[in-house]
Amino acid sequence: MSRIFKIFIVCLLLIPSVFAVEYFCQVKAGADKLFEVKAGKTVMKISANGGRIISFTYNQKEIVTQSSEHENFGSTLWTAPQSEWGWPPFEVLDNQKYKVEKVGDILKMTSDPDSKSGFQLEKTWQAAENNSIRIKYLIKNISGKAKSVGPWEVTRVPCGGLAFFPDGGMGKVPDSNLKPDLLKDGIKYISINKDPIPDHQKLFSTANEGWVAYAFEGYLFIKQFPDVQPENYAPQQGEVEVYINKAKSYTELENQGAYRLLQPGETIEYIVNWYLVPIPEKV
Repeated sequence: MSRIFKIFIVCLLLIPSVFAVEYFCQVKAGADKLFEVKAGKTVMKISANGGRIISFTYNQKEIVTQSSEHENFGSTLWTAPQSEWGWPPFEVLDNQKYKVEKVGDILKMTSDPDSKSGFQLEKTWQAAENNSIRIKYLIKNISGKAKSVGPWEVTRVPCGGLAFFPDGGMGKVPDSNLKPDLLKDGIKYISINKDPIPDHQKLFSTANEGWVAYAFEGYLFIKQFPDVQPENYAPQQGEVEVYINKAKSYTELENQGAYRLLQPGETIEYIVNWYLVPIPEKV
């Protein structure tokens, strides 16, 4: 376990933990149905349109970008590699209405089957230990043929923070026009200011330990996920990717799961735990 992750554990221990005190509730009806999942002071809001996470707060401190800041906002799941679809993402999976269900203490959203991509997405959210939210993604092959795919979580956060994650060493990833500011004790650090730049920048990287973090205005945001070996990356992708919009409207913290061949009817699962904690002054 890295020193940075140990610091995160210290942050958690200094905060009273509440386990699944309030599962979820609908907070907005109409065309854009919104649902809340709460774990102590941690609150996540999810839109039924695309099953998109539109808010993640601790004690009302927001860590993801809003629709008022850029049309690319919040957090979502894409299918990897991007070379299979280019841009924009598949509408049925990315922004159309999902079916919403309550399964015990779990909020579940399911997309319509998407004939264009050949996939269907299922997303679930559940309050978990240490004021965290557990997210489970399922990608199902609904086509009539075998298809390869990997899960790709894309989370937009405000610029002005510090992104960091454990380096995975050597591995085949695309060239990057965004370079780490520092590599120390096995951790890559990318400092992201708010000054506009001439063009978008992106870092493709191997990773280790299965986490990526972002320190922003006194808070620490961590996404924890299964570690993937470079031979299991989707083509022309990395396990962790960091994208910076040239206007500095947002930064993307991206993590990817294993790339697999799915036979018709088969699914791939990807579980990510989200944490947001204040950074104590003593740390």
